[in-house]
Amino acid sequence: MAKQDEKQRIRRKLQEKAIELAAMNKWEEAVDTNRQILTLGEDPDTYNRLGKALMELGQYSEAHDAYQHTLRLNPTNSIARKNLARLDALIARGIETGLANRKPRQQVDLRMFITETGRTAITTLVDVPRSPAVEALVTGEKMDFRVEGKIVYVIDADGTIVGRLEPKLGQRLAELIGGGNRYIAAIAQSDPRTVRLLIRETYQDPSQRNRISFPGKLGEGAAYVSSLRYEEYEDILEEEETAEEIESADEEFVGGEEEEELGLEEIDQDVGDDDENLEE
Repeated sequence: MAKQDEKQRIRRKLQEKAIELAAMNKWEEAVDTNRQILTLGEDPDTYNRLGKALMELGQYSEAHDAYQHTLRLNPTNSIARKNLARLDALIARGIETGLANRKPRQQVDLRMFITETGRTAITTLVDVPRSPAVEALVTGEKMDFRVEGKIVYVIDADGTIVGRLEPKLGQRLAELIGGGNRYIAAIAQSDPRTVRLLIRETYQDPSQRNRISFPGKLGEGAAYVSSLRYEEYEDILEEEETAEEIESADEEFVGGEEEEELGLEEIDQDVGDDDENLEE
């Protein structure tokens, strides 16, 4: 009995490690850890985590196999079915790896977006095309900006457009970038319907010292990342016993309020203030 208890203790420890590695975008280590768990016995949750990690690495065929194992153990598993449908669509178009013909993708540790209000924002992209580049996006993937007039396009490592910033936010960032500010951006969430982007100011030019990049009540950066962490991995955790505890902890952390995105009304107000200052 003691031997069985020790095996379960090791298994739980490895499960915690696998979830933590995923939260830090350490996908190769997450793959190794989940495979280590499987040597202690098969279960749908571990195959789902393995499939997720392999998808993030762009190893679509291997991810497909992992989710198939989930359905072998649990034919009604909704997580595996949803991701298999996405993978089937990619593989049917001849996209068996997310790295084929693409420059290496730089991953950003999402924890670096934990910062003070005014320097970090999370926003949903507009005019997102249906393309292999968008379908291959992974959480934490570093994005760049291409500014054209008042429009800010979001591009991947190959220079492919994956969407653009909402007009009011785009105009503001175009002005600030033109004034010398610098920003880093990373994919917060990507699915067939929505692409969300985290943005952080990394340098404020002295000429912009009186302008806040993201004015208004954005909430604490930590709250964004905390909510994001649960949202990104809820499909993995929802069938595990820890899911309810994580959701409860997140709600307590953000004060029980829903996550807010960038307040465009507050940007309008701030732009108006800037205009008044210029007139003076």
